[in-house]
Amino acid sequence: MVSIIILTYNASKYLPCLLTRLESQTIKHYELIVIDSSSNDSTVDIAQSHRANIISIPRSEFDHGTTRNLAVSQTNNEFIVFLTQDAIPVDEYMIAELIKPLQPNSNIAICYGRQLPRPGAGPLERFAREFNYPPQSALKTKNDIKDLGLKTFFCSNSCSAIRYSIFKELGGFKNNVIVNEDMLFAAKAILQDYSVYYSATAKVYHSHPYSLYETFKRYFNIGRFFADNKWLLKYAGLKGYAADMLKAGAKTFWGKRMPHYIGVLLTEFIVKATACKFGWYYQLLFHKRHDNRR
Repeated sequence: MVSIIILTYNASKYLPCLLTRLESQTIKHYELIVIDSSSNDSTVDIAQSHRANIISIPRSEFDHGTTRNLAVSQTNNEFIVFLTQDAIPVDEYMIAELIKPLQPNSNIAICYGRQLPRPGAGPLERFAREFNYPPQSALKTKNDIKDLGLKTFFCSNSCSAIRYSIFKELGGFKNNVIVNEDMLFAAKAILQDYSVYYSATAKVYHSHPYSLYETFKRYFNIGRFFADNKWLLKYAGLKGYAADMLKAGAKTFWGKRMPHYIGVLLTEFIVKATACKFGWYYQLLFHKRHDNRR
C-alpha cells in the first residue's frame, strides 16, 4: 500500500483532473488522504466522490510542516506520496516512478519528481522548470555538498515520496515553518547520512505565472525562512545559486533569439533579491522584538 496525501484549499479548479489522473495510475492500491484548510468551494465534495479520507483543519492553523505531519500521523504505510492540489500527473506511471527508487535502496529518505511547465506556460516559467528539474535523474548524498552546495538539499513536496520509517526516525517535517519544509527535511536526512533522489521520470505539470508582486511575496517569505535557518547557508550561499540561474537564463534566451527576456529575467532577479533581503531583515527584527518582550 501507498498513501497519497494532497493538501487543498479551494482546489475545485484542479482536483477533478488530479484525482482522475491518480485513478488511471498503474499503482492501483493506494490510500488517498486529502487534508483541507476549510475550503469554501466544492473541494471536499469532489474529494469525497473519489473516496478520499478527508481531514479538515481551520485555515488559520495551516503551515507547510505541521499540516503535512498531521496527515502522515493518520497512516503508517512505508511509502507516502505528497502532492499539491495543482500538480497534475503527466502519465499513468508517475506514482510508480516516484516510489521506484525507494524500493531497492533503503537509504533514500525522500524522492522528488520532475515538474514540467504547464501547456501554454510563458518563457520564464519554462526556463525555471527546466533549470530546477533537468531531464536526468540524480542521487544526492553528503558527498555532493562540496560540488552542489545548497542545491544538494533542493527538494519539492509538490511531488515527492518519503520513506515513513526514516521520516519517523528524523522527526518528520519542522513544524511552524514558513516555506521550504521539504528542503529542511532533505538537509536533515543528508546530514544524517541518508540520501535524496531526484526522479526525472516521475513527471507532473506544475508551474505558476507569478506577477512581480506575487514573486516579491514569495521571496520575502524565502528570506524569512533563511533568516530562521541560517545554518543552511554555511554549506553555500544563495548568491551562487542565483548567479548560476541568471547565467543559464541568459544563455538560454540568447540561444533562442529572445534577448529581451534576458532583461525580463534580470528584473525578476532584482525583485527576488530585494524581497529576500527585506524578508531576512524583517525576520531578524521580529525575533529581536520578541526576545526584548520576554
